[in-house]
Amino acid sequence: MAETALGMAMTLVGGALSVASSAAKEEVGLLIGVQDDIWFINDELEMMQAFLKAVDGASENTGVLKAYLKQIRDMAYDIEDYLEDFMIFIRNRSLLKQLLSLGTRHRITIQIRTIKQRVQEVSQRNLRYNLIKLTPSVLDDVTRNLSALYVEESQLVGLDEPMKKLMEMINRNTEDIEANKSGPRVISVIGMGGLGKTTLANNVYNSKDLGDQFDSRAWITVSQSFDPKELIKEMINQMFGVETLKTILGQHEGIVLKLEHLTRRLQERLQEKRYFVVLDDVWTIEAWDYIKLSFPNNSKDGSCVVVTTRNQALAKICSPPSLIHQVEILEEKDAENLFLRKTNKTLLELEKDTHLNKTVEKILKKCGGLPLAILTVGGLLANKDTKEWEDLYNQLPSELESNPSLEALRKVVTLSYNHLPSHLKACFLHLSIFPEDFKIKRKHLVNRWIAEGFIITGINTRRTLEEIAESYFYELISRSMIQPSQLDICGNVKTCKLHDIVRDIAMSISIQENHVLLLEEHANINIATKESIRHVSCFAHKKLKSGLDLTRVRSFTLFKEPLDPIASLCSSKFKMLRVLDLSNAGYEVEQQDIDGILLLSHLKYVHFPKGSNIYAIPRSIENIQGLLTLDIMGSMITSLPSEIVKLQSLRSLRCTKGPIYNLDISEPWTCCCEAIGLPLILILLRSRAIPDLHRAFCSCWSESSGVGVPKGLGRLKELQTLEAVDIKLTSRKAIKDLRELTQLRKLVVTGEGASKKKCTTFCTALKKLTSLSSLCVTADQNRGSESLDLLVCVSSPFPCLERLQLAGYLQKIPSWVGSSVQLVKIKLEYCRLKEVDVLAQLPNLLRLSLIYYAYDADKLVFHTQGFPKLRILQLEHLEALREVTFEENTLLQMENITIYGCKLTSGIHGIKHLLNLRAIKLFDCPVENIGMLRQEVHAHPNHPVLSDYHDQVNIEEIDVEVEATESLSELGESSQS
Repeated sequence: MAETALGMAMTLVGGALSVASSAAKEEVGLLIGVQDDIWFINDELEMMQAFLKAVDGASENTGVLKAYLKQIRDMAYDIEDYLEDFMIFIRNRSLLKQLLSLGTRHRITIQIRTIKQRVQEVSQRNLRYNLIKLTPSVLDDVTRNLSALYVEESQLVGLDEPMKKLMEMINRNTEDIEANKSGPRVISVIGMGGLGKTTLANNVYNSKDLGDQFDSRAWITVSQSFDPKELIKEMINQMFGVETLKTILGQHEGIVLKLEHLTRRLQERLQEKRYFVVLDDVWTIEAWDYIKLSFPNNSKDGSCVVVTTRNQALAKICSPPSLIHQVEILEEKDAENLFLRKTNKTLLELEKDTHLNKTVEKILKKCGGLPLAILTVGGLLANKDTKEWEDLYNQLPSELESNPSLEALRKVVTLSYNHLPSHLKACFLHLSIFPEDFKIKRKHLVNRWIAEGFIITGINTRRTLEEIAESYFYELISRSMIQPSQLDICGNVKTCKLHDIVRDIAMSISIQENHVLLLEEHANINIATKESIRHVSCFAHKKLKSGLDLTRVRSFTLFKEPLDPIASLCSSKFKMLRVLDLSNAGYEVEQQDIDGILLLSHLKYVHFPKGSNIYAIPRSIENIQGLLTLDIMGSMITSLPSEIVKLQSLRSLRCTKGPIYNLDISEPWTCCCEAIGLPLILILLRSRAIPDLHRAFCSCWSESSGVGVPKGLGRLKELQTLEAVDIKLTSRKAIKDLRELTQLRKLVVTGEGASKKKCTTFCTALKKLTSLSSLCVTADQNRGSESLDLLVCVSSPFPCLERLQLAGYLQKIPSWVGSSVQLVKIKLEYCRLKEVDVLAQLPNLLRLSLIYYAYDADKLVFHTQGFPKLRILQLEHLEALREVTFEENTLLQMENITIYGCKLTSGIHGIKHLLNLRAIKLFDCPVENIGMLRQEVHAHPNHPVLSDYHDQVNIEEIDVEVEATESLSELGESSQS
C-alpha cells in the first residue's frame, strides 16, 4: 500500500513549494535572520518531490517506502503550515510591528530551524533511500485475469441486452456510422474495474452469432504494463499461426528486430483480410498510439477492433460517439439473481425470512450493482450461516482492507486509484469526507479543492483555478472513479457520487494514511492521540475527544449538528484550519459563532448553512487575507464591512438575506410597536428577534435578498462569483467600482427601490463585465417602474453569457439579449412582455422559463423557424395567457413542456409539429378541449407522455432535470456559471 501515499505526498510537497513567492520568502528570511535556512528547506523540498516521482509505482520494499513516505508527507504538511504562518506574519503587520514582535519572531526562528533539522535527518538517510530498488510497478496480470475469470459467463446475468447492442455496433453498415475510413472500425467498451467489460467482450468474441464473418481473430490483453513488440508478435501468432510468426522472425535473424518491422509485416497480411481484434484493458492513449499502427489504413470493409478501457478520454480518441458502449451496473433484479446464485440461496428462502431479505437488500446496496463486488462479497458469505451475514455486512468496510477473501476486489479498485496521476490522488481521497450516498455538488467540490491547495497551475496557463479544478473533476469521471448523478441542461455534471465500494476503499486509504478522521454514529475513534490529524468530517452527534491533537487540522466538515458549540470548536485548537464547511450541518449559526471563527487567520474557505442568525460580519475579517470563498446565504446580514475589500485573494463571495420570521417588516410602524411593546429582557432572550430587528432597521425595511457592498470592491481582481448586491443599499461610488471586476463570471443583483441615478450607474458598470457567464437581475415588479429597464439598458451583447435571469417590470426584452449568442438558459419573471420574438433566433438557447406575469398577452405563438435548439419550455402563473400555439417547423428540438397555474381556455395547438416531444406536464392548468389534446398527443409519432394534475401542487419551481443515466460520451465540457 506504499504507493497509495505517493499522490498525497507529492501534491503536498508541490503545494509547500508554491505557498510563498521567492521574494516573500527572502523578505521574511532577512527579517528574522534565517534566510539561508529557508532556501535550504526549499531546495530539500524539491529533492523530496523528485524522489517521490522516482518511487511512484515502485513495487518492492513497500514497508520501507511506506515508512519514508509517511515521514515525507508529514514533513511537507508541516513545512507548508510554517510557510503560511510566516506569510501571515509579514502580511498582517507593518515593518515596525514585525521588528517589535520579538516573541513571534523567536517562535518563527525556532520553527524554521526545527524543520531544517528534521529535513537534514531525512536527507542523511540517503544510503537507505538507495536500498530501495526503484523498479517500475508491473501489474499483476495473473491477479487481474483471475479477477476477470472470477466473473465467469456461467455466473453473470444481465448480459443479453449489452451483447445485443455490441453486436449491432459490430454488424452495422459502414455507411450508417461515423467510421474512420482510413482504418478498421473501432468500438470502445468503457467502465470502471469490476463492471464486466472483459466478460462482455469475451462473450461477444466467442459468440456463435459472429460465425464466419471474419477471416482472422485475435484476443490481446494489453494491460497497464506491456511490451509493444511482444504484443504485435502475439497478434501475428493468433491471427496467422505460429509458423507465420517464425517465418517473420527468421527473416530478421541476425539484425535488430524493431517495432516498425513487425507492424509493417502485420499490416501487409491484414490488408486483404476481414479481421476482428479485441484489445482488452487498454490504459493509456500512448498505448493506443503504439497499437493502432498495426492496422492498415486501407483495411477491408467490415474489419473491427474492440477496445475495453476505463479511460473515457481514450475511448473518445479511439471511437466516434456512436461506437462507444458504456457498461452499466446491474439492474436490481439481475444483481439479486447473481448474488443468490453465488451464495446458493433461492428467492423462496428470502420470502420466508424477512430479516434475511432486508440484510440481502443492504448488502446489494453496498455492492451497488458492481458484478465483481457482488461475486466477491457473495463468495465471502456463501460458507457463512445467514445469521452471521448482518455482522459481516457491518464489518465490510474494514474487511475490504484486511480480509484475504476480498483481496481481488480490493486490488481492482486500488489499482484504479494507484494509476491516477499524483494531482488527482489527493482530490479523490478528499471525497472520503462525504457520507455514504451523498450527492456531491460539482461547484462545491471545485471550490473546496482550490482552498485545500490541490489545484496545480502551470506557469503560462490562461485557465482559471476553477477551470483547472473542473478538468480534474471530469478526469475522475472519465476514469470511472466517481459517478455522475445529475446533469444540467447543457450536459454538465451538477452532482456526483461515489460507488459504495469505491468509497470504502477511499476511506480505508485515507484513514490508513491519517488523512481523515471520520466521526460516525457507531464508529469508535481509534486514532492515536499523538498522530497529526489533517481533516475532520463529522457525520454524527459526537464530541471531539479532548486528547486529540487538532492544532494541525486543515478542514472541518459537519453533516450534523455537533454536541460541542461551534464557537468552542472553532477556537485556537483549530489554529491551522483552512476549510470550515458547515453548509450541510442542518442548524443555525449564531452571531457569536462567526465572531470566533473569523479569528482563524489561515481560513481559505468558509461556508455557513442557509438561514443562519448572523447579522453582521466582524471587521476582524481583514485578518483572513488568504480567504478564497465566503458563503453566507440566507442570513440576516444587510451590508458587507469595508474591510472585505482587503481580501484580495477572494474568488467567491456569496452573501444574501433570508426571510424574517418573528417580525412583520412589511408594516414598519407595526413592527416597531411590537418590538417596543416587548420588555427589553424578552427581546434579549428571543435570540431570533435581535437579528430580525437588526436587519429591519439597517435595510430600511427592505425585503430584498441582496446586501450593500462597500466602496473599493473593484480591488478584488480575482473575484469570480458575486451574489447578491443590493443597489439600493450600496453607494453610487461602490456601484461604479463594480466595473473593475473584469474576471467576474457570475453576478446577482437586486434593485428594488433603487434610485434612477444608481440604476444608471450600475448599467454603465455592467457594460464592462464582458466575462460574465451568468447574470441575475431583480427589480421592482410594479407596472410603470423603470428600474429593471435602467439596470439592463446596455447596448452591446455579452460574448460569454450563458445564463440570464431577469425579474421585474420590463417594457421589452433588451436588444443585447437577442445578440448574446451563447445563451443557453433564460428565466423571466414579472416582466409583463407582449412578445418574445427577440429570443426566437438565439442559436444555443436550450431552456426558456416564463414565470409569474413574465408574459402579459392572451396568446403565445411560437413561429416557424423559431427557437432552433430549445428543449425545455416552462410557463408558470401567466394570468393573461389563454392560448399556446406551435406553428409548423418550430421548436424542432423541444422535449419537455411544463405549464403551471395558467387558464388556457382557448387550448394548446400544434403539438403535432413538435417532432421530438417527450412529455407535457400540466399542473393546476384547465385546458379547453383537453380530449382533443389527448388525441393529438396519442397520434403523435414520438408518443409523448401527457400528465394532467388538477389539484394545486406545492412546488417552489418545476425544474426538469436531465438525469445522468445516458452515456458518458455525451457529457459536455463544464461551464462557468
